[in-house]
This record gives sequence, structure tokens and C-alpha cells, in this order.
Amino acid sequence: MLVAHSFGSQPHDIYFNYPTALVQEAFPILDSFNMAVSYHDQTQTTNAPLQPCDLSQVVQALEIARESPDGARDPIISKILDTYLSQVWDRVLAQPDTYVMSQLEFAVFNFFQHRFAGNKIAITARGRYWDNFTGS
Repeated sequence: MLVAHSFGSQPHDIYFNYPTALVQEAFPILDSFNMAVSYHDQTQTTNAPLQPCDLSQVVQALEIARESPDGARDPIISKILDTYLSQVWDRVLAQPDTYVMSQLEFAVFNFFQHRFAGNKIAITARGRYWDNFTGS
């Protein structure tokens, strides 16, 4: 069983029974995202459009969130996934009858499926993904 622990001065200091140095080496993108979030929070208004997510950050964040409940609650991980989910949902709403999510979009959307319980647009988008799924 993997156990996640949070320690240190940074909210993204998460490890899975590994020393901090190994995690920082394995997930350097999260360090750069943390700096970007800090800068973004200090310079952007609340109505500013979301910046496109770095897909490698999204993949890493989703992996961490899936592996550990503590990972899913980490503020950096949460911000990455919430930002990406908002962008995916905006695409779905812009084309509610035709938009087909990519595999990564669907993975993040599915991770947060509880947020869309009973939403007809979400149900239709989920079905459209599976109707168009070809596997990989």
C-alpha cells in the first residue's frame, strides 16, 4: 500500500515512501507549476481567462491524485486538475452536442464525475466519448 505524506514548507512536498529529493527529481514540472501559480495569483484578476495547461503537468497531477487521497487534496495538484477540468468543461459547453473529449480530457473529467452527477450535458458527453472510443 502506498502512503502519501505531506511535509516541508511547500504544499507539493508529497512523496510515496521516498525521500524528498527523489520526488523533486521525479516531478520537477510541479515545482515550475508552483512558481507559475504564485506568479499568476499575484498578477491576475479573478475574471482573467484560464491559461492553457501543460499536459505533462496534468498527467502527473492526475497520477498523483489517483494514487493517494492526500495527493488529491494537495493545493498544487488540485489547482492543476481544477484548471484543466474547467477548460474541458468549457469546451463541452461550447459544443454540447458534438464535442468529443480526448483520452486525457475524459480521464480528468471521469476523476471528477461526482461533480456532474445528474447533469444531462455531462452524461451525453460521457456517452459520446465511449461511442467514439477506439482504444490505444
